[in-house]
Amino acid sequence: MAQKRTRRISESVRQRGIINKTWSSSILGGLAGGIVFGILMQSMGVMPTIASLYGLDGATMGWVAHLFHSIVFGLVFGGIMTMTSLRKYADRIVPTTGLGAVYGVLLWFVAAAIIMPLWLGAVGMEMPPVPNLDPTSLVGHLLYGVVLGAVFAAAYRR
Repeated sequence: MAQKRTRRISESVRQRGIINKTWSSSILGGLAGGIVFGILMQSMGVMPTIASLYGLDGATMGWVAHLFHSIVFGLVFGGIMTMTSLRKYADRIVPTTGLGAVYGVLLWFVAAAIIMPLWLGAVGMEMPPVPNLDPTSLVGHLLYGVVLGAVFAAAYRR
């Protein structure tokens, strides 16, 4: 009985395209934000450091790793926006852009200021201080979040 109900609900959701819309909006927003942030990182020569997180070398591999992270974090944002009470804002550009900015700041503090220095140390690179509260990184993550939120909302409303 419960299985039939679950199957009906999941079929209904798929028919309305909500899942596909969330995935595509999240990926598009993550890529757009990642490209904007990546340009800043490229100009600062940081991309090889991103590659080194995976034992790789060079700016090209840094871009691959960075865009992978951007998509994954975009998917998490999309899940938060559509699977919580924030769903009512998912197709509204201004509030979702603001939520994206908050998300970018949270990413900066957790992923860039704490996890990344620890990860660099774990792979044998020189470890920055923990937390590494770099203001330029904050600006980049804020840009990522703003672009992610705006593009997500614009794509989600289509």
